[in-house]
Amino acid sequence: MNNAQLIEEMRWQLKRIDDRKADNQRILAGIAGSEHTTVVSPDRVVTVLAGPGGVVSEVRLAPEAMRFDAVTLSRAITAAVREAVAATGQLAEPRPPKPRPKPGPADDDEPYDTVFDV
Repeated sequence: MNNAQLIEEMRWQLKRIDDRKADNQRILAGIAGSEHTTVVSPDRVVTVLAGPGGVVSEVRLAPEAMRFDAVTLSRAITAAVREAVAATGQLAEPRPPKPRPKPGPADDDEPYDTVFDV
């Protein structure tokens, strides 16, 4: 890969990072400026807050939760998270990745082998 290709690849990666930062800022702004859905488990040991797009912003455990075994507690948390996300009426849609730029011609068209000594 030549220098121009490396620079173009780096620009593409930086643009992708900037896009993700902007997406995260929009999500965080939506969480801060909107109503949350709060779900409490039937046994009242797990509370989950979910915001726009089904983004879980907080999971709270009551002191009584520490008396549960790991499997029971994980099931209670998972059920409460699923219910909270479903209650928001929407799931966050992942954005498809943007295609990479096509590489240009290489500096040298000669194939070469790499040998590693073990």
